[in-house]
Amino acid sequence: MAKSARPTKTAPTSEVINRLQRSMKDLQREAQNLLGRTRKQATSLISRDQRRALDRLFSQAQRLRSDLERRAQRASKDVESRAERFLSTLEKEAAKRLTPLLKRLDLPSRQEIHSLSRRIGQLERRMKAVTRATPPGKPRAAAEPRPEE
Repeated sequence: MAKSARPTKTAPTSEVINRLQRSMKDLQREAQNLLGRTRKQATSLISRDQRRALDRLFSQAQRLRSDLERRAQRASKDVESRAERFLSTLEKEAAKRLTPLLKRLDLPSRQEIHSLSRRIGQLERRMKAVTRATPPGKPRAAAEPRPEE
């Protein structure tokens, strides 16, 4: 049976991953803006000790953000690999179920068609070589191949 070329990524899977990535970037941008505004407002309202505590809180928030980004990246990769495994399994299952049907239809395989195409190409080249080698008006020898019409 002919093997089909498997695409590296499917459109629906890559669309979902792209949406996830855009959403994560938007969320990160919004969180950074919010943290910046909150820090400016808070520093104007609090004392030195409270500022230190606030700085610690912001550093913890930044560590949490980077941790969440790493987790989101891992989750994205996991979703993508699961989708690829599912697609591979689906293709194998479809091929397993379609093979008997195609054999009953007695259709030529891709390899057989390529082999015949190569053979036809070789015969065409031989025919051109023979017609170039034969002067006009001179009949061809019986041993030379004749084109079939």
